[in-house]
This record gives sequence, structure tokens and C-alpha cells, in this order.
Amino acid sequence: MRFVPEDRLPIENTPKMVGIKCQSIAFAIFFILTLLPLVIALYVWYEYDWMIGAGFGLFLYLVSAIAGSKLRHLAVPADQRERNLNSMDIAKWYTQYRFCR
Repeated sequence: MRFVPEDRLPIENTPKMVGIKCQSIAFAIFFILTLLPLVIALYVWYEYDWMIGAGFGLFLYLVSAIAGSKLRHLAVPADQRERNLNSMDIAKWYTQYRFCR
């Protein structure tokens, strides 16, 4: 038997996206957080130098991690923040909270 305090609410699942608009917004946020730094770093690597591209890529991944953390604190409820969420889950929470109520 597990001890669960009565005043604690159960952890919710990641919200389901209803409609193509909500799904496309969530995927766009996921793309910006995950793949856009890689695409920009590869472009800089191709145009300038591999060292500049690698440094720029590391910098952009740091910026995207900070942005993902800010989105997580803006959209995910306080009692849900203890869960491990990937970028797509954060994008779904943010889209559901801000755009698709």
C-alpha cells in the first residue's frame, strides 16, 4: 500500500492537441526548440568555418534550453513540473495553455 496524501492531486497527462492549428503550432515550437539550432549551426559551418559553426551551435542550444525552460515555467502547472518533459511535451503544454483553450 502506497502512502499518498489526500490533498495532493494526481499528475495529469500531457494535453491532447485537437485540431490542425494546435498541432501545427506545437510542432512549430518543437522545431524551433530542437531542430532550428542544428540547422543554423550547419549553415554557419558551411558558410564560414567549422569552428565558428560548432561554437554557434553550442550557443544556440544553450539559448534554446533557456527558452524551453521559460516556456515550461509559463505553461506547465506547478504540481506537474516535477515530471521529466521533453521538448514536444513542453510545446504541447504551452500551446494548450496559450493558444488552444
